[in-house]
Amino acid sequence: MKKILLATAIGLLPILAPSQETETYDKDGTSVPARVYFKDGKLHFASKNEKFHLWFDNRIYIDASYYSPTSDIAGLSSKPNKDLDEDDGIFRFNNGVSIRRARFALKAELYNWFAEFDLDFAYNEVEIKDMFLGYRFNDHISIQAGHFKEPMSMERLTSSKYLSSNERPMPVEMFAGGRRLGVAATAWNKHWWVSGGVFGQQVDIIQKEKNRGSDGYGFTGRVAVSPIVNDVLTLHLGGYATYRTPDAAGEEDRLVEFRTFPESRTDRRRFVRAEIPNVNHYAIYGIEAAVRWDKLLVYGEYIFTDLSRYKRNTDGTKQSLKNATFNGWYATASYMILGKQRRYSPEDAEFGPMEVRRKGGNLEISARASHVNLNDFHDASSVVTGGKAYAYNATLNWYPIRNVLLGLNYTFVDNDKYADDKGHITQNGLALSQVCPNGIDFNIIQLRLLVSF
Repeated sequence: MKKILLATAIGLLPILAPSQETETYDKDGTSVPARVYFKDGKLHFASKNEKFHLWFDNRIYIDASYYSPTSDIAGLSSKPNKDLDEDDGIFRFNNGVSIRRARFALKAELYNWFAEFDLDFAYNEVEIKDMFLGYRFNDHISIQAGHFKEPMSMERLTSSKYLSSNERPMPVEMFAGGRRLGVAATAWNKHWWVSGGVFGQQVDIIQKEKNRGSDGYGFTGRVAVSPIVNDVLTLHLGGYATYRTPDAAGEEDRLVEFRTFPESRTDRRRFVRAEIPNVNHYAIYGIEAAVRWDKLLVYGEYIFTDLSRYKRNTDGTKQSLKNATFNGWYATASYMILGKQRRYSPEDAEFGPMEVRRKGGNLEISARASHVNLNDFHDASSVVTGGKAYAYNATLNWYPIRNVLLGLNYTFVDNDKYADDKGHITQNGLALSQVCPNGIDFNIIQLRLLVSF
């Protein structure tokens, strides 16, 4: 490993000087002068004719979190962690420091083609994030294929380095897609944006397993309009939907799992979580709205999920069940005390980078309320009790320069009695709903350091 790192470093030496000029080649083999430069704190390599462009987009997030329960957790048990040499099974929160993200990303533009390669090394694991190839027909229409985010939810599509809170809200984390293998087309103008595609499953180790069966598939689309876009006032309205069949897992009857962290990741427990068996297909619908007025940005979403399911009779036949439905919402308000608010990006239909003051940086205060409900009692013969939760948080962010964030976040999480990490939290063999009828509520105080380069 040391030899590989040394060889890589030696190979990069000729290109790390900001004034370095070299040569690249046009598509007909003609030599083209190239230059190396820094822009917005990122290292770029580009041909002078701008037909070739490669740059880094690396990020490091370090979180320190402290969890303080307001409910009585004495006597509760937790499913032991198999990765620990010893685990006594007593329920406890994980206070401490974690590497939330450690991203290495390369982005490229080659004539009308574009590509991205993005890996995450957080928690000492390697995870593929974005890995795709795309083609721009013109400045407003493109198509891409590979592993990338489904076009769902403004908050999901917004890069994590531009979020006003430490984590995305629970309903977005649970229902609003994520990265999957697929192909999608996007078209946009100053006042509208539309994207749609076909998607398979997430890149996962399960792809290496034999006899697992066929991947699920889904159709996903998002539409947004921005009738007002200027330096002072911006109005954004949008909606999205997806129809999906579950992935196979080596069995004929397929299942779906929904889960979310409580808007913090240092403790790795997901209180609201359910595994729903015998699902034919499911659909997710969402609406989003945002208003930016000078230094103030207010936005939110509502998400609804509908599952078609059945139960398997003793003779092997299927019997239809009433559809299970879940929902969630969030509302966020951000005010920039010092500096300008985030700019609206019509090509992405989201709020992205901001201009950071040279002296003193930008100072932001934000607040958010969110809710997710993973309980369903429509069919008494097959209820779903994944839990319900509310989260309320306030955040103070300081951006001393464009590429650095220092954040302080407070969150209060209000869980119901069914939010038991899919039955992993018990007491003397009894379900949490029996011994803790008000659920496990807790405070979270978090510090974040973010660096992008």
